[in-house]
Amino acid sequence: MAGFVSNMFAEMGARRRRLRAGIGDRAQGFVEFLVLAGLGVGSLGLFVREWMPGAAPWGFALPFVFLIGYVLIDARRQAALARRGDEAKTASGYDWLTLGWSFACALAGAAAFVIAWTAQPHEEEIWTPPESSVSVDMSP
Repeated sequence: MAGFVSNMFAEMGARRRRLRAGIGDRAQGFVEFLVLAGLGVGSLGLFVREWMPGAAPWGFALPFVFLIGYVLIDARRQAALARRGDEAKTASGYDWLTLGWSFACALAGAAAFVIAWTAQPHEEEIWTPPESSVSVDMSP
């Protein structure tokens, strides 16, 4: 287990370095910001208004889904490395898979926020009869 976690963190660092080398410092920072902002807005952003958590409660699960998916992707990567051993080819394929997973979770977070933001609060209307529906003849 400790070997799995240390390999995963080593690959996370290597993946960040490869992304920075591929698209540059600023773009790499922007990509990471988009992913974190999507996850944050999709879960913490639901507390902006009181009806929002009820409109998209699945937004709170997105950070956990992201982490579980990331761990499963890395477990698959480590298993593929154990079978094939070609680290460069394996890393390239899993870099795209991880980037796609990150963007999918970030988009789901943004969607949760938009769905909750645009939802109307559920208020029950109290019906009152029109004034002319009942005639009242009262005098002082």
